[in-house]
Amino acid sequence: MTAYKGQCHCGQTTWTAEISDEKHVLCHCTACKVLGGGEFTLNQIIPKENFKLTGGDLKQYTYKGDSGNSVDCFYCPNCTSHPYHHQHIMGDNIVIRTSLLKDTEKWGKPAAEIYGSQKWSWQPQTADDIFDTTPPS
Repeated sequence: MTAYKGQCHCGQTTWTAEISDEKHVLCHCTACKVLGGGEFTLNQIIPKENFKLTGGDLKQYTYKGDSGNSVDCFYCPNCTSHPYHHQHIMGDNIVIRTSLLKDTEKWGKPAAEIYGSQKWSWQPQTADDIFDTTPPS
């Protein structure tokens, strides 16, 4: 397992995340697009215990996800960079933004794309697998 360092845009908030599977999951859902300000986000699901805040603070915003359960989004109070969110339905796992971790560009193309049904029509598929919502359990 490798520990990756992350930081927000302004540098006020820093963290580490231990990740064993060095693969991005590209998400096209509307919430990710609105919260991230782009056409997708790059993510990885990790146990909450693998995330350590090493500097600064995080604020929390909560909304209802597709499941009807709460989703807590954590962000820098200064620049609003969004290092991770916790979908209550996922138990002790969190969804970390891999694009905010150093050196993750070396991981290559995403392993999968989720919420492909919400992908903009002009976007090419970059991963080998794409799912309309989430992968089947």
